[in-house]
Amino acid sequence: MNLLEAMRIYVRVVERGSISGAARDLNIGQPAASERIERLEKYLGCRLLRRSARAFNRTPEGVTFYNCSKRILHAVEQAVAEVSSDEQGLKGTIRIAAPHCFGETVVPEALTLVRAAYPQLDLELVLNDRIVDLVTEGVDISFRLGQLGEGAFIARQLGQVGRVLVAAPGYLSQHGPITEPSELVKHPFIRVQGMFGTDQLPLRHMANIVESAPIRTAIKTSHWRPMYEMIVSGAGIGVLEEPACVDALAEGKLVRILPEFELPPFELNLLSQTQRQIPMRVQLIVTTLNHCTPEILGRARAEVKAHLDRYHESEINKWHAMRKSLSLIDNVAESRSYQMAQQLIVAVFDSVDVAERAGRDFRNFEEKDLGFKIESGVLVQKDATGKLILLDKQTRPFWGTVIGALTGGLIGMLGGPAGALLGFTIGASGGLAEHAIKATFDDDLVASISGKLTPGHVAFILEAQEASPFEVDNIVLGYGGSVFRKPLA
Repeated sequence: MNLLEAMRIYVRVVERGSISGAARDLNIGQPAASERIERLEKYLGCRLLRRSARAFNRTPEGVTFYNCSKRILHAVEQAVAEVSSDEQGLKGTIRIAAPHCFGETVVPEALTLVRAAYPQLDLELVLNDRIVDLVTEGVDISFRLGQLGEGAFIARQLGQVGRVLVAAPGYLSQHGPITEPSELVKHPFIRVQGMFGTDQLPLRHMANIVESAPIRTAIKTSHWRPMYEMIVSGAGIGVLEEPACVDALAEGKLVRILPEFELPPFELNLLSQTQRQIPMRVQLIVTTLNHCTPEILGRARAEVKAHLDRYHESEINKWHAMRKSLSLIDNVAESRSYQMAQQLIVAVFDSVDVAERAGRDFRNFEEKDLGFKIESGVLVQKDATGKLILLDKQTRPFWGTVIGALTGGLIGMLGGPAGALLGFTIGASGGLAEHAIKATFDDDLVASISGKLTPGHVAFILEAQEASPFEVDNIVLGYGGSVFRKPLA
């Protein structure tokens, strides 16, 4: 019998965990592979494999023979390489392993470059999200994301694979913007099994401060592609590797959530087996992958950053365009006059907690300088007796000294005369001035507020300038609230 050939089949059977898998790898039939193993055992006079209905295990003799066969086959391979020409030494098959998402988005381009450089080599790509043991699974090279773990291998750091928190624009239009990490838990989160299993999302601020934000897992998948498709279709939010979503971001199918935060990236390493002398073909492919993979990742990272820059620029341009369309142009003086509408905005919410989150969104929107400016605001709640009470402690962090300038403890009795609301006036800092209240808080407005508020409900009463009601309405409705306005005199 051909002992070397039998050793090669036996080693591949052990590494693949099945005779059928080994037969496919070696391009022989399963019956032929089984027959070779049986003949090998008969030749050796011992059992190498202990078979069962579902699997098989190596006997003690099988473990010893496997380790010896690996060394012998490697020595034969090295002997052939040393006496053969360089071209002959580059022939053969290289087996490469990678995680699914990375293997489907980055590795194909890298292997195309490898194949162009060494067309005489055959490549086999094995995709698996679990950690692959190079020796037991017969893999020459493996891409590994995250922690290296244990094992016998040589690791070469290739860089990092960034991750992005994303959602479809349609989803955010329907459910409202996400402006704080604490809001993520209100939205269905879609993830791959094994990721974020604690329902905590690590977020790193630009100042490199890492915090954990709670999430609510709604859908788990065993593969990244269904997760991607569901996020694009608006089924929820999720995290994708940068190479997997760069095209969708560029095409506007996805947008980043909380762009001022980043998820810690995956560390990327290239692993090869620990051998005294690595075959030349493996060395050359490792060198090529070590060179081209960081370039591919760098392009993806640059495109994601460019999308974020374009998004911010687009938002600014939209605002300038809106201002121009609403402005009066003085062609003679080449000057522009613009006046935003002064409004009294009343936004009603179910609870103090919801109103506080909406207040943060109001403040964040104001800081974007997109046509919304708050002059003053109060947060009020109806108590069990029907009185509207100023929640000074809750609103002070939002409006600072403006709230501090308010005097008194009650806005007025529910359904009381408009004059009762004049218990609040503003000092030199500005805000809800007495003349504005006199002109605005008539009996109809008091009745409107009274009809909206029930005991326990909370309302923001804001004096603000706004170019368009869309964003404020979107924030309020996103929290299940209601809003109405009255122009200020």
